[in-house]
Amino acid sequence: MKIIKKYCGEILTIIGTALTSYNVFSFSYKTSDGLCLPKLGCESISGAAYFYTQNTIVLISVGCTLIIIGILIMKNKK
Repeated sequence: MKIIKKYCGEILTIIGTALTSYNVFSFSYKTSDGLCLPKLGCESISGAAYFYTQNTIVLISVGCTLIIIGILIMKNKK
């Protein structure tokens, strides 16, 4: 328990970084025709639009918030 309290800022920063990076790379894309394409195997895509789902946007925001809180905790310890 003491270890968790001692390294709380570092733990929050690591969790926030993992959560943000995982969700930043989980995007989908559609063509201008509105057809969903698989992530691999497309040779030429003209007019593709990349987008994030609402859940992904919320998780990216939570991850960034955890990173900032972790950094602030680490700064206040010193």
